[in-house]
Amino acid sequence: MPNGRFLRYYWQIRTLLNENIHLLDIEHPAYEICQDYETEYAGTFRASVVFENGSRLIVRFSLRADEDIEEYGYAYQYLDPQGERIFRYDDASHHPDVSTHPHHLHRGPEPSGRGRDKACALDIQRVDFATIFAKILESGVFVRSDGFSRPKGSKAAKAATTNPHI
Repeated sequence: MPNGRFLRYYWQIRTLLNENIHLLDIEHPAYEICQDYETEYAGTFRASVVFENGSRLIVRFSLRADEDIEEYGYAYQYLDPQGERIFRYDDASHHPDVSTHPHHLHRGPEPSGRGRDKACALDIQRVDFATIFAKILESGVFVRSDGFSRPKGSKAAKAATTNPHI
């Protein structure tokens, strides 16, 4: 059954990406965003957003609608241009020792071999697309190949703070 609230959420994400299209490499073969009907009918979203500097945000989540739209079963993995992980937010229940369990953050490259992938408590209030996208643009992690980094107060940052439900 279609869910209009899920569809609006999808189009809020697409609008945020379109407003920042100058920072994205939409021609890259890895750039992919699911179709709107997947979100509207199944309540799922997946994307591989490639930035013009070659870094990439890989996203998946499901949605539920109570009072607010809420993402769950999520993973946001941000990779540098060489494919090394910079960070990953997820809500898998495999780190019960973290204070924000099941929500947690992994920083830095994934451990090689049998090393344990250390998890940290969340460093943001809410994990959602707009917040993660703004974090990438605002944190200084994302620097374009021409040296330009996004100034404070960008549209992405404002979207995350003025509409906490996208």
